[in-house]
Order: sequence, then C-alpha cells, then structure tokens
Amino acid sequence: MGSSRPARSGIRDIARAAGVSEATVDRVLHGRPNVRRATAERVLKAAAENRYLPDAELAKLARRDRKRLIVVLPGSANSYIRGLNDELRIWAQTRDRGARIQSFLVDSMEPGEMARCLRRLGRKADAIAFFGVDHPVVRDEADALVDAGKTVMTLISDVTGCRRQAYIGIDNLAAGRTAAFLMARAAPPGGGKVAVVAATRHYRAHVERELGFQELIQRDWPHLQFAGTVEGQDDPQINARLTAELLERSPDLIGIYNVGGSSEGIGAELRRRTNTGRVQLIGHGLSPGTRRMLSEGVMSAVLTQRSQTLLEVMVDQLHTAAAPTFLPLQFVFPTNLP
Repeated sequence: MGSSRPARSGIRDIARAAGVSEATVDRVLHGRPNVRRATAERVLKAAAENRYLPDAELAKLARRDRKRLIVVLPGSANSYIRGLNDELRIWAQTRDRGARIQSFLVDSMEPGEMARCLRRLGRKADAIAFFGVDHPVVRDEADALVDAGKTVMTLISDVTGCRRQAYIGIDNLAAGRTAAFLMARAAPPGGGKVAVVAATRHYRAHVERELGFQELIQRDWPHLQFAGTVEGQDDPQINARLTAELLERSPDLIGIYNVGGSSEGIGAELRRRTNTGRVQLIGHGLSPGTRRMLSEGVMSAVLTQRSQTLLEVMVDQLHTAAAPTFLPLQFVFPTNLP
C-alpha cells in the first residue's frame, strides 16, 4: 500500500502558520516588494512545510540576489505606454529572472518632477529604468544614481550625456527616415506639404525621429514641403486641435508623421475634416487605437517594437555589463495587422 501525502494547503493555512496576513503571504509568493526579509522567510518556510509550491519555485522565491528594479513611465494619455505598463505588471508576476519589478506612472514628465521622482524611487532600488526626459537636471540625477552603485537604464527615449548603463529602444533616427520613405513613396505626383506632431522637445526620441524624417524629405524628395512641427503633449484632444489648425493653415497637406503617442486625436480630426486616406497618417506604438485606425484606413503605417523584447532586454541588463543593441523596429500596415 502506497504512502499518503499531506493535502496541499492554502493561503489561509500558510498565513496562520507564519503568523501574518493572507495579503502578506500573497506578496511573498508572487515575489512583490515591501516585505521584511525575516517575514518573507517565515512565509516561505510555512509554504515549504505545507507543500504549497514545488521545491524549485520556493527556491526561486528564497533567492537573496533578486534585485529590485523600479520602472518609471509617463502617465499620459498615450495608450501604447499605458499598455506597456499593464504588460509589464503582468509579466513581472509570471517571470522570475532574478528581479523584483515595480512600475510607476508619473503624472508630470516635467524635468524637475522626473528628477525628484528618480531621487525618491532610486533610493529604494537596486536598478531603475525610466522613459528618458532629455534635460540636464534629469541627467544629473541619473548620474548620481550611477555614482551610488545603481544600475540605470533609459527606455524608449534616451538622455543626452547620461552615464546610464543602457538605452533600451529602437534607433529613432532610422525610424524617422523610414517614416519619410514610406510617406514620400506614396505621395501624389504633384507633391504637397507634410507635418510632424510631437509630444515635447524634452523627449529625445521625438527629436531624433523628427530629425530623421526631415533629413530624408529634404535630401531625396524636394517636391514635398515641410509644414512644421507642433507639440501636443501626447494628449488626444490637443492633437486633434493642432491637426485642425494644420489643415486650415495648409490645405495641401498630404501627410502627418506623429513621432509620439495619442494618434487617436489626429485620426479623429482627419476623419471629420477629410476623406479617409487623403492625408497619410504614420505613427508609433501599436495599441488598440492605432490598430483600429489601421484597419479603417485612417493610418497607413505604425512603427513599433515588441514589448516582450523590450522587457526581456531590460531585465537581462541587471546581470550583464554589455550594452544592448537597438531593438528591432517593426512595421505594421493595414495588410499585416497581427
């Protein structure tokens, strides 16, 4: 007759055995931060005694070298960034990779506020990854974290002169040139005007995309005129208003390149004021909104990167000194929507 094994206990039993709340047990078993090490060890001991998880899973949770990584992203209306943050939180709960990951959305990406955020959060972290605001006060705060022994990474947008360990994102100059190539090849024979919509010049990624776009248009397609750059703060309502002003000021507008987010506002105004497809709209970041506009023919292309790749490269940087290469740039058209 075979030996019987104890029944698998639940969260409540582990909490009772460890003398903690069920919420604390949940935090420990999901590898979340803000639990004292002694408390976490009691919970893991109780989980082992009650055979709640396989030994291999408990061993991962008990590792003392798991670094705390804090990720800071803009809390704007940019649906791609918000989607990335949601993916990150789900991903962090299902992957170990030797890290405890916590993300924050910052309401204001004003340089002083970002610097204060890095100073406050950086004290609690082994590593910090943030959407770069390109300003000296942000650079100085990031460098101070490097001097304090922290691993510092910029995500999607870099910071000029910063001594960060890695920039994780696409080649933004190449992205701008690619958008120019796509727009110019599809432009009418008689030419016309093209414009750029950005969030703010404090985002180096947006500046580089605009530079790459203008460079190629001016060099290879002189029949296209540049109607200027407007800044919409990644706000769909502001983007809609700026688009209306562009159309009124330049009735021969044939293309808009949105180097930032919230293309939904631009698309809504194009639907209202023009025949679908008369003004090409090329943007960044595949999201439910840009996906819908691609399927409806309002957008002609979206340039993006695979979120999972960005997250994997980011966590890998905790365990290597080698700087990563640019992330692969992906092109999504109405004909190849994933």
